[in-house]
Amino acid sequence: MAKARAEVAEGSTPRTELSEEPPWMLDEVDERLIGLLEEDGRMSYADLGAAVGLTPGGARARVKRLQERGVIRVIGVTSPHAVGLRSIASLQIEVSGSIDSVANAIASCDGVRYVVLGSGRFSLLVEVYAQTPGELFSLINRQIREVPGVSTIETFMYDSVHTHRPVFPTTHGRES
Repeated sequence: MAKARAEVAEGSTPRTELSEEPPWMLDEVDERLIGLLEEDGRMSYADLGAAVGLTPGGARARVKRLQERGVIRVIGVTSPHAVGLRSIASLQIEVSGSIDSVANAIASCDGVRYVVLGSGRFSLLVEVYAQTPGELFSLINRQIREVPGVSTIETFMYDSVHTHRPVFPTTHGRES
């Protein structure tokens, strides 16, 4: 079952010229609101306000400001296993040529969930999901490996997830 929560920063909207504070300048009320939304992204403004000492309108204004600054997005989070995606892997990819072109081509493949550009031995870190090991094999070896510019792929198959922390510490060191 999907659980709604607030997602911090990842995939956020870029800041606009109208923003006076950088998005990482959070006060304790902002951090408490983020923590509450990370636990339950469907919490009402009345409940949020009561928890942090604001009116419902004040809580709504704060949450809206956090969204406009690209600090949070309230989304539904799906459990891959619950929707039949039981074959999961992390791919470390060496790239020759344009990293952006390769990343864009890989990101367009069905089953690719996460693409990170990096420095070091591997240029890309890619997380992929499929229903079966056969589908995962096909995604990696018949689609991603065929992308022009993919030199080498190291595959790390997920057997089980030991720890998953979707909650990020913020400026005051809060971690839920």
